[in-house]
Amino acid sequence: MTFAYAFVQARMSSSRFPGKVLAPFRGEPIVIHVVRAAAQAVGADNVVVATTGEPSDDPLVAYLTSAGVACFRGPEDNVLERFRLCATAYPSDWVLRLSADSPLLDPRVVRRVVDAATEDVDVVTTSLGRSAHGTNAELVRSSALLGIDLAETTAEDREHVMPFFYARPERFRIHAIEVDAVGTVDTIEDLQRLEAAE
Repeated sequence: MTFAYAFVQARMSSSRFPGKVLAPFRGEPIVIHVVRAAAQAVGADNVVVATTGEPSDDPLVAYLTSAGVACFRGPEDNVLERFRLCATAYPSDWVLRLSADSPLLDPRVVRRVVDAATEDVDVVTTSLGRSAHGTNAELVRSSALLGIDLAETTAEDREHVMPFFYARPERFRIHAIEVDAVGTVDTIEDLQRLEAAE
């Protein structure tokens, strides 16, 4: 079985910045920068963009397919279930969760997270105690992800994937890694600021 797949969470229907994942950043769409960082950590063949089945994401899938990037389409609002379905379609020991709105994600940080996977942990994270906002690299054991009883989950759990684990430290062995924050694109102003940064 594959050691780890990276699932890059992406959709075009951002309320604050529609289409942001395909917005150009330093000559390439934002999502490609994240895919590249993921590929350096787990290998290009082990990167999947997990998007929705909504028509609004057809252009994203068309672009990524033309670029040779694998895509998986699942529920729009229940991202946790999207990831669980994706993990079933792409079996591996571990799932690396990344968001497609962080074009400055450092592949060395992603590699640190992946390298921290041991038999003694269920989750490796750079964002302990926070909801996922795109600057994070989060690794979860696939058996833990697939073992969640959806009846236990809240709306926040289903929207953000990882809070379910953080809220239950007595059930899951969580290893936190401290890293410097990197830029996340939520608005067009964020993109302009990052584009102008050294």
